[in-house]
Amino acid sequence: MEKASALAITVTCALPHGSAPMVLTGIEPLHGDCISCGLDGLGDPTISSLFDELAQREEMPPQQDVAKALNGLVAKMAAMADGTAPSSFFLSSLDPGVGKTTALIHFVRQLMRSHQHTDVAVLLCFARREEIVRLVKDMKLKEADFAVLTSDDETNQMSSTAPNEARVLFTTHAMITSRCRGRRFNDAEVFHFRNEVRAVRIWDEALLQGEVISLNTDQLASLRDPLRLSYPKLAELIEELERQLEASGGQGTYTWPDVEDATGVSLLGAKRGQGQHHASHLDALYALSERSVLLRKSHNASSVVTALDSRDAVPDDLAPVVILDASGRVRATYEQWGKTTGKLVRLPSAVRSYSNLTVRIMHKGSGKTAWTQNGNSLAREVAQLINSKPTEEWLVIYHKGVNGGAIPDQIRGLLSTNTDRVRFLNWGKHQGTNEFRHIENVILAGMNNHPETDYEMKARYYSGISNDQLVPKALVQEIEAGELKHHILQALCRSSVRQGKGSDCGKCNAYIIAPKRSGISALVPEVFPGCTVSTWKPTQKKAPTGWVAQAAAKVANYFRENPEGVYLYKDLRDDLGITDASNFNKRVRRHDTFKAILHDLGFEEVISGKGRNYNALAITWKGIGLIEGSS
Repeated sequence: MEKASALAITVTCALPHGSAPMVLTGIEPLHGDCISCGLDGLGDPTISSLFDELAQREEMPPQQDVAKALNGLVAKMAAMADGTAPSSFFLSSLDPGVGKTTALIHFVRQLMRSHQHTDVAVLLCFARREEIVRLVKDMKLKEADFAVLTSDDETNQMSSTAPNEARVLFTTHAMITSRCRGRRFNDAEVFHFRNEVRAVRIWDEALLQGEVISLNTDQLASLRDPLRLSYPKLAELIEELERQLEASGGQGTYTWPDVEDATGVSLLGAKRGQGQHHASHLDALYALSERSVLLRKSHNASSVVTALDSRDAVPDDLAPVVILDASGRVRATYEQWGKTTGKLVRLPSAVRSYSNLTVRIMHKGSGKTAWTQNGNSLAREVAQLINSKPTEEWLVIYHKGVNGGAIPDQIRGLLSTNTDRVRFLNWGKHQGTNEFRHIENVILAGMNNHPETDYEMKARYYSGISNDQLVPKALVQEIEAGELKHHILQALCRSSVRQGKGSDCGKCNAYIIAPKRSGISALVPEVFPGCTVSTWKPTQKKAPTGWVAQAAAKVANYFRENPEGVYLYKDLRDDLGITDASNFNKRVRRHDTFKAILHDLGFEEVISGKGRNYNALAITWKGIGLIEGSS
């Protein structure tokens, strides 16, 4: 029988519990050449058992758009098992809580039962080991059928089966990227099943095909002394690279030398005996070899110059692979990847209604710098809110590594009742876990921002723009907004948002601290359609007076007219008519109220200036558009 065109196919899927059949047009056959799959195929039994579980869980069959999306997901996994899937990256961006992980579990179970697929093996890739532990338990596979391959021996011991002998192999994203760096996926034998490449490949959470390589002059300087005695030629090359980068002024491009060829020292040799910190810098040093790198100044230290480029994090021949990423509908990286290469294919999706979600936003600086300088004030705002609901559970997502990791302790110390009802989760671990899905109150005590150069390099990589070409600022802003939306979605969906029934999310109250310049108020409704957005008002405080009030007004006025300018503190002092620099620093620049105003409006203190004012302290603003006011 000749294979039918996917566009011409109509598949009829019976829903459970006597629901009327649902007709889906444009879905590929679930099994081989058959349009109407029998129970010998993988698709029909998977869909049948999946819909039965979802109907029992939610006391209703899946909504039509959800059912269509799940059918599309199962169809693509079945096509991989049958060897008929094109060599593409297939993105399933179903919202959290609607069943994509459950669909994966049911598919793997059916695959293991299928007599027609006894030689078909599966590779399951996860961001965190904790997710592997959870999925192993949920799938209830026989120990002989699965293996775990991670950097953690205890996790690997969940099964005694050798990876090459297990039909289902659980591994991590990091394991894939490290074992496949510089080589084809098909050649990475550690992921094979009985010396053959695994046909079914599932990547849970975000798959970013590109990664940024960066190395700055301070990091280069840190390598000189540890290498000077053992590898003097390498130390000399590093000194020369420092000089070249500093002379560039952080502008243009620079052709990086072949480090191993120039020094006779291999990366493996250079890393021998080095700590993890220096080893990561050496990785970047060698990875940049023979590349035309982009040069940029650090935004908060103009004397530091960074060399940047991008490289593939996963090889092209990982395809065909299915990506299970709820953020797929909000991240601009996927959009650009699909437009530029045509290798990313979106599967049918479904978006929940978020009418049960209320988001309250406090416009206030809340990055790592803000928490370092104004941590006590921010902690009081969070604690006061938690104290307003003294019997309810809370989840707080915070910046790790700030104030010695003391943010949770700062907040706990200000709570008036039982602190055990408040759970803390740091950015970086805000994806994948379901541990907090019952909590109805969640606070994002700051946003997970990255350096602007990271967004620029992502824009270049996914749009195919080389380092010697100009990249549109609007594109960089689009990438940045998409990454911010991604983090908001993943963070809030650790809470009860991911619960609910049918197409409705669970009831949840979310609170976000973010500066107005982030555009958070406009982004949240895009991430959570139908949610309610309102204001979380900060604790009442006295209005600034005297020099502080005058200085705040002058800063705001300056950046209304010069949104991309740099306002030297020397010029601000002159504009205020203050002649004594020490008095200015004490009564204005270091005044708590003035610092809080700068952070609330999204200003940053930097080192800037030229000529006589080189390395002078100044104020800059990284916002978009004009400043609306000074308070």
